[in-house]
Formats: sequence, structure tokens, C-alpha cells
Amino acid sequence: MSESKFVPTFSTSEATEAAFYAAFTNCDLQAMDVVWADAGVICIHPGSMALVGREVVMRSWSNILTGAEPPTLKVEVLSRIVRDDLAVHLVEEHITPVTGSHEPTSIVLATNVYCLETDGWRLLEHHASVPRPRQTTH
Repeated sequence: MSESKFVPTFSTSEATEAAFYAAFTNCDLQAMDVVWADAGVICIHPGSMALVGREVVMRSWSNILTGAEPPTLKVEVLSRIVRDDLAVHLVEEHITPVTGSHEPTSIVLATNVYCLETDGWRLLEHHASVPRPRQTTH
């Protein structure tokens, strides 16, 4: 008897986004795998070139999550647009390294694009970049 892989159904783009960030926070590659769409995926990590194709994208997440210490991650939604079978979320990610680290919190802007597939909402594109520092006036 073969073992079937349980794939949760995400009824909204918000539920998919919550699952994506939970997978990231928990360094859970299997959970990360189920949030991505079946085809047409693109991922751009901060300072990286575009990774096109599900296999390449999942390999990048494997490199990031495997053996990593779970970060503290706070996500602030800046904008959310949902139209029929496509949703675009603009978020600000506040990523703090593991407890005891002397590294500061990183702020990353990310655009997450979700599509509605036959089994629910999935992540189609994740484009993350580090914003320029805010200039202060004296």
C-alpha cells in the first residue's frame, strides 16, 4: 500500500500566506513545499536573481531552511488585492535571527502573488528585497 501525501487545502490567499510564513519560521521544508503552486512559480530572494520553476525554487528553500535555526518573523501586511483567481499581497517582513544572536532585525519588503488552483490557493511568486535605509533630515 503506497503512502499518499496529505496536501492541505488553503481556502484563501491569507491562509496560504500564513502557512508560507509558518513554514519559513519553523524551517519546515515539507510545509514550504505544499504552499507553492504546481507550475509557473518564481522566487526572488533579497539580492538574488529570479529563480524560475518549481524545482529550482524548492531547491533554494531547501538550502535556506535545512539546518537553519528558526528565526523570529513578524509580517505586516501593507496591501492586499484579490481578484477572481489571483491575489497580490505586499508585506513587510521583520526577520530576527535566533535568540542570543547579535545580528539586528532585517526588514524585507516582499510581494507575494497567489493563484487559485483546483485544490485551493497556492503561492505563485515571492519577490523579496531589502529596502534602502530611510534618510533622516537634520
